[in-house]
Amino acid sequence: MEPTVISQNLEDFINDLDKSLAWLKSLGMQNTRFNRYRKALETVLEHRIAGTLEKLTRIVPPEQYREAFIESTHLVAIQKSLQRFKGPRFIQKLRVAVSGPVSPADEKSAGANARDFLFELSTGALFRRRGIPVLIWADKDAVIRLSGCTLLVECKRPRSENKVKHSIKDATHQLIKHFGRYHRDMMPRGLIALDISLITNPTRYVLTSDSIEAIRMELDAALERFIKNFGSALAYRRDKRILGVLVFLKVLGYHSLQSRHLNCEKLGLYVHAEPGSYEGILADGLYRVLLPFK
Repeated sequence: MEPTVISQNLEDFINDLDKSLAWLKSLGMQNTRFNRYRKALETVLEHRIAGTLEKLTRIVPPEQYREAFIESTHLVAIQKSLQRFKGPRFIQKLRVAVSGPVSPADEKSAGANARDFLFELSTGALFRRRGIPVLIWADKDAVIRLSGCTLLVECKRPRSENKVKHSIKDATHQLIKHFGRYHRDMMPRGLIALDISLITNPTRYVLTSDSIEAIRMELDAALERFIKNFGSALAYRRDKRILGVLVFLKVLGYHSLQSRHLNCEKLGLYVHAEPGSYEGILADGLYRVLLPFK
């Protein structure tokens, strides 16, 4: 699928973030890590306008700016696509997603954490943005409807290369467990959503170029490398009702000629289903709905 590269004017983006923070406040969520991200982004903007960038790195380190920018793009997308959701399960998940430490380095290695829930909600926002009906449930990461079929979505965000296969296996077993709760006549299908951003960019470098096309090519190459290196993990299949693995890649880019940061995203679908089967037709339909990825 064609990578999405969105040029972001920082002042306009802060305005979008303010709307998202106002939404959180209306739901009783204040003093989240995103409020601190907002302060960091505003500081960056002030120094850009003042022309004092040499002082900026001592106040807002580059890695802090990268995290503030990228994570805030998730929140803005969630607010724009899911703000009409009012159910207690959605609110509960959102409350966890916006909590947690400012730095990913302070995440706990085990158990649910804020960024896992943020990815689940961001995945739901993607489906909603593409016109796919979506539900956000507490015991399931997301439930969508596609071509009259219910799809259960399990989201995973592996932190290291040796966790990729484990994440896919875990999601597979969770989906099989969920299938067991449905009557045969109403049997859903499953989908695994995998965020590979940390795997492909562990140092969180900024993808810099003087050409958006070059950045798109690098995103394509990054996904191709991942599929080549983790092909056996992606091929793990224990139930024909699981369509495959939907892979997400998100990095911060920078257009050197325009002096603009870029919200860079790449989406790929690794299909398990047999061509021509019911699951294969569903997977093809999902691909067509998600293309182009915007």
